[in-house]
Amino acid sequence: MDAKVKKRIEDIILSDIGIDPAAVDADKPIREQVSLDSMQFVSLIAKLEIELEVELPIAIMQVKTLREFYSAVEQALKEPTPS
Repeated sequence: MDAKVKKRIEDIILSDIGIDPAAVDADKPIREQVSLDSMQFVSLIAKLEIELEVELPIAIMQVKTLREFYSAVEQALKEPTPS
């Protein structure tokens, strides 16, 4: 993943839900590591879509780890945006 994009994602995660991605093990289930409810996650997705100008797939709601989350965002950024 492009370092600038990853930094933007991390900044949004920190500002929107108050979780420092550096403090999370990227390969372990995120919900076991931090208190993150469904509404916070939906808010994060919406904020990322606006900030990154991307449409994230609904399947992103099923990711378990931070690494999977980054991968899903990265894949969405590679896809053409529907008009």
